[in-house]
Amino acid sequence: MVKKCVACCNRENRSSNISFHRFPTDRIQQQQWLTRLKRLDIKDVSNKRVCAIHFDVSSFIVQSKKKKRNSGASDNKKRLKKDALPMECISDLRLIDCGTQTDLDMISLSNLFEKLTLLESNIIDFSIDIERFQNDDYNINYFTGFRSYKIFRMVFELLQVQYDEHFIQYISRDDPALCHSKSIDNHKLSAEN
Repeated sequence: MVKKCVACCNRENRSSNISFHRFPTDRIQQQQWLTRLKRLDIKDVSNKRVCAIHFDVSSFIVQSKKKKRNSGASDNKKRLKKDALPMECISDLRLIDCGTQTDLDMISLSNLFEKLTLLESNIIDFSIDIERFQNDDYNINYFTGFRSYKIFRMVFELLQVQYDEHFIQYISRDDPALCHSKSIDNHKLSAEN
């Protein structure tokens, strides 16, 4: 049978070094223990235990026993003194209404919304507009590999004509009923896209 403490959630297992102690047989002492542990709801304490955490160090008698003759190591066993009482439990906490991190007053909330709209309106467009580099051959070379803006513009316009002609042929081949003027305007290659 697993031993568990009536005052907390400690259980006996092999890895823990917590000792568990039976209630005293004296009824008056049992009531004192239950009162200190804030567990007056328990009526039968015959199989109940309390872990060593609820007792002061001075409540124990330490006995030394030798484990084995060959090892020479000693095993210290803790026993409770007869008049030992557990320390008072403070598990009887009253619920206190406390604020959480999400509680904000309306003034700070409206200030946050104002900051958000201001930041959204000031978002910088990070797309590269090629017209921005028409007087900056160094950046044209860096971003495109062309020596100057004039050479880049010439190649771009040549490709634009080829792209538009290819696109017109592609659309007219697929669907003759499709209105060409609207499609071409929507898909024209330009310096902006």
